[in-house]
Amino acid sequence: MCDDNLDIMLDKLRIIDKMYDMVRLVNPTTKKILKYSENKLIEENLHCFEFWERKQTCNNCVSMRAYQDNETYVKIEYAPDKIFLVTSVPAELDGNRIVVELLKDATNSMVFENQDGIRHTEVYSMIECINSLALKDPLTGIYNRRYINEKLPVELINAYLVEQKIGIIMIDIDNFKEVNDTYGHITGDGVLKSFVNTISGCLKRESDWVARYGGEEFLVCLPGATQEVTENIAELMRRTVEHSTIRSNGHDIKVTASFGICCKKAKKGITADDIIDLADQKLYEAKNMGRNRVEV
Repeated sequence: MCDDNLDIMLDKLRIIDKMYDMVRLVNPTTKKILKYSENKLIEENLHCFEFWERKQTCNNCVSMRAYQDNETYVKIEYAPDKIFLVTSVPAELDGNRIVVELLKDATNSMVFENQDGIRHTEVYSMIECINSLALKDPLTGIYNRRYINEKLPVELINAYLVEQKIGIIMIDIDNFKEVNDTYGHITGDGVLKSFVNTISGCLKRESDWVARYGGEEFLVCLPGATQEVTENIAELMRRTVEHSTIRSNGHDIKVTASFGICCKKAKKGITADDIIDLADQKLYEAKNMGRNRVEV
């Protein structure tokens, strides 16, 4: 990494530092804070989300979004008794992309603070709601494709660091077009919502999550799950869906679903696209072999 480039960046940060309450460098893929020491950037043993006094990554991580899209993003976030405006700016250093986070204390600038009986806890709840909207599918209420793109790479890195496997299940509702063609799209939307509730109910750990990949296709992420656990959860979902009757818009409808599984020990260099593609290939096999089945 070129020292001249670092010096230029640090000079710019010193100017910006007077405009913000905190300026920090972040590696969004590892969630680690970077510091300048001995003429180079090194990772501190400190996660960026610890500033917010949390034990896990922020769901709406705009720094990861800035890193992936090479665009600047802004959000409102809160720490105990403080509200911050967070601006995440991507930066390049000799081909390595990092993110500069600019934090501005906006607590006293919030015009609704302590007015009309609104308490801090309610304000924080509003911020949580706003941040979650960017990552939630508006129809089903589960995570969306953006969340997959931002969260799955982090899950892979975490699994690699602790030398664990990660289980991915790709799910597709069988013959869903026939539901829409027969009953209409409003009924079809009801089927999607009920289907999501069914498969979500099969997940028991807080670390597991499900997201809408697109249309009637869904992705389930099981961090740290073994092959056996991943298969068992997929089969539980398949059976539960098969034996359920969905009531939507006055119609009783039964559907089935096909499942493709990929459970791998995270390795350096494996990407989110790689692991999704492997699970998707198995899903394709399940569809071709008669549907309503789990392929490993």
